[in-house]
Amino acid sequence: MGGRITTSENNRILLHNVQFPLDDEQMMDSIATAVIVTDAEGYVYRFNKAAEMMFGLSKEQVLGTKYYYKMAPEEEDRMQSRFHHVLKTGKTFCGQDVSFTLRNGNKVLLNPHVSVLRDKEGNHIGIIMLLEDVTETRRMQRLVQRQEKLTAIGELAVGIAHELRNPLSAIKGFARIIQKNLDDDDVNQEYLEIIIKEVDRLSRLSQELLNTARNPNSIAYYALQINDVVMKSVEAFNMEKYLPQAYVKVQLEPDLPLIWGEAERLKQVIMNLLYNAYQALDNSGYIYVDTSRQGNWVKIRVTDTGSGIEPDKIERIFDPFYTTKLEGNGLGLALVHSIVNQHYGYVEVKSEPGQGATFIIRLPIRERGEKGG
Repeated sequence: MGGRITTSENNRILLHNVQFPLDDEQMMDSIATAVIVTDAEGYVYRFNKAAEMMFGLSKEQVLGTKYYYKMAPEEEDRMQSRFHHVLKTGKTFCGQDVSFTLRNGNKVLLNPHVSVLRDKEGNHIGIIMLLEDVTETRRMQRLVQRQEKLTAIGELAVGIAHELRNPLSAIKGFARIIQKNLDDDDVNQEYLEIIIKEVDRLSRLSQELLNTARNPNSIAYYALQINDVVMKSVEAFNMEKYLPQAYVKVQLEPDLPLIWGEAERLKQVIMNLLYNAYQALDNSGYIYVDTSRQGNWVKIRVTDTGSGIEPDKIERIFDPFYTTKLEGNGLGLALVHSIVNQHYGYVEVKSEPGQGATFIIRLPIRERGEKGG
């Protein structure tokens, strides 16, 4: 076509002549993802602003140092091993979340993309890392998965619970009749008591499954004073569980705003948390319950002085049927999570091994003029 310049050739000429107003460092600082570039020895020579914010370190502190030591000292061996593997093989490392303990003690989940840098001859001269903090994203994904699991359990639970109710009532009724026809010192009395106890346990499990599956639209919401619910829960708990060596200490903020809710359901939440705290105590200790206002939320905290919860177990603590106890069905805390969700609130747990645990519930306050369901 003679000397005509095609569109693609023209674009290449234009791009070649473009003078970008930003240098490499400025362009890196404009990237929202943390970017770290090292040489073949692991010494950092690029560290963008997103990386500074993520790790709480300035460029001056990091440039010229080995990144894996400065960023996360506890992870040095693991990071050094991964660095050398990528540099040696040239294979990109990505897609696998990495748990980091930062210099300030915070634990985060990072999703790394680590690639080798090559010179014109193809030699491996360093690596470039893109690091995305996915801690909150993964937390939200777990919440969604947990809710989906609860929904699936709920659909199954309704049918099972109804099918169990009549046979369990019959078994318990016949066991009571047999008991009445036996002498008090008959050895079979003990076996019948075990049968009745197990029937009661299955009945409670059946009811908990139904409660966990309950649709929030079926809840009748009324204006409630959460302090009243807490006090009734503590009184009921003390009557049910006599604590000779453990004491429940209550501190309520006066004149808290009202919330919307169903008193009996919220009472069950507090009772479950109190019972969970009681189980965590090692023969002696204290349980603390307090309430307060936090912005547009009412906050309830239940704290125990027990042995605490291991970090790897906290993530699953609200999962249905997950339990660390010898006795338990793993539905108590799942039910807490479900009921709080049904009240448009949220629950979290904070714990360190050997330092007890604190469960925190936040429920939205009732706005003036709002009407209950």
